[in-house]
Amino acid sequence: MDRVDKVTPPPVAPGPEVRFGKYRIVQQLASGGMAHIFLATLDGPDGFSKACVIKRILPEYANLEPFSRMFADEAKVAALLTHPNIVQVFDFGKIDGQYYLAMEWIQGQSLDRIMRHAAKAAIPLGARVTVDVGIAMADALSYAHAKTLSDGTPLKLVHRDITPANVLVSRDGIVKLADFGIVKSSVNLERTVAGVVKGKYAYMSPEQITNRPLDHRSDLYSLGIVLYEASTGRRLFKRDTMEATILATSQGDVPPPSQVSPGFAPELERILLKLLAKAPDARYLTARELRDDLERYRSAQHWTSGGGELATLMATLFPPDAKGRVAVAVPGSAHSPSGLSGPASLISSESVEPLEDSALVATGVLPRGPGSASVASAQEAAAAAPFPWGLAAAAGVALVGSALFWLFAA
Repeated sequence: MDRVDKVTPPPVAPGPEVRFGKYRIVQQLASGGMAHIFLATLDGPDGFSKACVIKRILPEYANLEPFSRMFADEAKVAALLTHPNIVQVFDFGKIDGQYYLAMEWIQGQSLDRIMRHAAKAAIPLGARVTVDVGIAMADALSYAHAKTLSDGTPLKLVHRDITPANVLVSRDGIVKLADFGIVKSSVNLERTVAGVVKGKYAYMSPEQITNRPLDHRSDLYSLGIVLYEASTGRRLFKRDTMEATILATSQGDVPPPSQVSPGFAPELERILLKLLAKAPDARYLTARELRDDLERYRSAQHWTSGGGELATLMATLFPPDAKGRVAVAVPGSAHSPSGLSGPASLISSESVEPLEDSALVATGVLPRGPGSASVASAQEAAAAAPFPWGLAAAAGVALVGSALFWLFAA
């Protein structure tokens, strides 16, 4: 739900045992402006111990009703979802004034960090990894989009935050979708605030960035951006300023992957361009339809399934240290570790904007920071402008961002 500023677990200093309700805190995994994330265990009799991740909201935000409602909505929706490609949330509560979520611990990395490490190592992810990730995410979204409440009422879920930071890959090659913090569903539909755009600007569909009505096909478009970037090593809509990113995302002009990466497979290009069609009606009707198309492509290439390729990639990019330890992912986390660099064509480390810039400022939950007015103006301009955009808007985008894609950097 918020940007996280640390991913690599810090050393655990000896000291007294720290308890948080029924959980024993092992170490802090990440910290951000609104929440802290901890590795914890749930201990029981006879040596029973289950590792988990605790996402704990800071007290000053727990007391803000809109924020606490959003966090509660995340818990309500997540509790309904049980799928092998979705990070499992199994507990929600409030202890000493702090709301928390308990979720499964993924021993792996976010796709965001995988792409940055691959860039540093000059290892292209390529079509096979992209297809494996795409099939797993299509499975997760197919399940989530079709989910119903216990009485059979459709949940009408739209994740609204499909980004590389929210796609986790375990060391065994299992892919999971994380972070339903800004999900739109029948659980929270009555509390949707008019005029609020939620999500990460560089991964929004044209209808999402302009605050038009959206449905599950918006998630498919966002997944298309993720797969495009994974397969080409190029950022699609991210620019050097937030305003320019909003305008680029609103326009939705997608260079064919074969123009960006010569030799790109024509059939995979067809699938990505269908995902990234500006008009929702021109996209895949459902995530299941997307999955079937990706499966046909994988079968035609005689690639096996099972995550073996991803597991090999993980072992290559994230080998154990001298003590046999490996870095681990935090559900919903995003960070740009230092010391990473790569060719200028590769994806920027700044892949996720803080939530206070992309969602909560508009609701009044957080104070406006520097540049908020210009961001709001860019959103208003994007929403007001008809499609296709005029030459003036196109010229403005060209002037603002002379370089379309950005390298990984701390």
